[in-house]
Amino acid sequence: MTKSFDLVDRPWMPVAAGGKSAQVGFRELFLRAAEFDDLALPVPPAASGLWRILYAITARITGLDVLHGEAWRKRQEQVLDEGAFGRDDVEGYFSKFRDRFDLFDPLRPWMQDPRLADQCPKSSGVNKLVFDRPAGNTQVWFGHHTDADAAAVNADEAAWYLIAQLYYGASGRCSSREVAGQKFANSNAGPLRGTMSYHPLGENLFESLVVGVPPRQSGQGDGPDLCPWERDELPDPLGVPWPASWPGGALTGRARHAVLLVPDATGEAVVDAYVTWAWRLPGAEQVDPYVVRRQNKEGGWYQIPADGSRALWRDVDALLGGNTEVKTHRPDIMIAAADLELDGRVRAYGFDQDGQAKDRQWFTAMTPPILGWLRERDPETADGVAMLTRTAETIGRRVGMALRQVWREVANVKDREGPWARVGEAYYWSRAEAVFWEHVREGRFAEGGRAFARLGHQAIDHAADGEASPPRMVRAVQTAHRLLSTPAKKGSAA
Repeated sequence: MTKSFDLVDRPWMPVAAGGKSAQVGFRELFLRAAEFDDLALPVPPAASGLWRILYAITARITGLDVLHGEAWRKRQEQVLDEGAFGRDDVEGYFSKFRDRFDLFDPLRPWMQDPRLADQCPKSSGVNKLVFDRPAGNTQVWFGHHTDADAAAVNADEAAWYLIAQLYYGASGRCSSREVAGQKFANSNAGPLRGTMSYHPLGENLFESLVVGVPPRQSGQGDGPDLCPWERDELPDPLGVPWPASWPGGALTGRARHAVLLVPDATGEAVVDAYVTWAWRLPGAEQVDPYVVRRQNKEGGWYQIPADGSRALWRDVDALLGGNTEVKTHRPDIMIAAADLELDGRVRAYGFDQDGQAKDRQWFTAMTPPILGWLRERDPETADGVAMLTRTAETIGRRVGMALRQVWREVANVKDREGPWARVGEAYYWSRAEAVFWEHVREGRFAEGGRAFARLGHQAIDHAADGEASPPRMVRAVQTAHRLLSTPAKKGSAA
């Protein structure tokens, strides 16, 4: 008997409503989107990918996918005014592609490649699928699992990790795959690997989905646009990758990995998986509309990497568009949201990873309501936030610099960092957020410099606490305070 897990009607996506949580399938999510507050998927890289999938379906259901320019904007506003997705539109879309949303379909499993069972001489194991499990010789995260006795994962959770692999999968060594006599065992990284992803939120899930659909950008052609599950053919792994067309191709079709889930006899769990390369040729360059980009010294642009030790407030200026001194490009979706009269929050998803096998930490965070401060709507606040952020960053760097320098002088070493800087920086950054939001809420942007400076001096005292009795320690602390108070010379590191 063929096993089935129908993602259209089986509950697998966690949502929140009124302080409670539930799991829904695609159909219920879109039909009742206005009743739900938010997605509640507990795996941030899977949630980040799922939002993009839902945005693409939202574009299909609302007709935003065939419009651009002023017509697109008017239609988006019309959909928001309607307050819910049309039942006929939802039913029509999922009826059209009904057989493409089965997680275990033998011919077209959703977002998977069924040929891997024949093209891969050996499976990867279910531990390779699940990011927070160790596989092979990689590190232990939250539980002790071994490849010799790998525990099955529930089918709904397997769908989460399938999405996470397609967007955040590692580069380098992978399961071997042979196509047309050519055999390879390495893959490129997923399109979002190691990045931060930012998503504007509305009053409910319906608003968040509509606001999150990006408008067409220059360079995105008018050719056929298809999501992977909408295509009649499977990809040619040795051919040219699918175009990053708008919006379906750009949001759902840029994966560099191919995955196949192996269910148990009941179809309620996944016991094995294949995770390997999807393409040999590079895909077309595509700017993701939910990431912050920064320009390097050579003039190229790169996606800001996720850092598990960096708080979200330190990047709010990059979202609002007020920081014009740094060559930073805010997410395109924030520019699009500026035209709407919404004062919502922004959620960030981050996965602190290197380019290959090391997964350090994933996390999620949410801002207060900041969409009303976008530069197009409130340039004074956007510029004030940028000024506060620059001040906080400058003083934070000086705290670390001063403590490193004086510790080296006290310890009479040249190439060691010592403990003071780490302790002082931890003290400073753990308290700087409260200072930041206090001054933003009260509009006291010009006074932020003094407040951050006071906090910096407190951080120095805290770092040297208990070690400042001998005269040389006292002098070292005084020197650190003096270094913090002395502005860096132009052209030197702050």
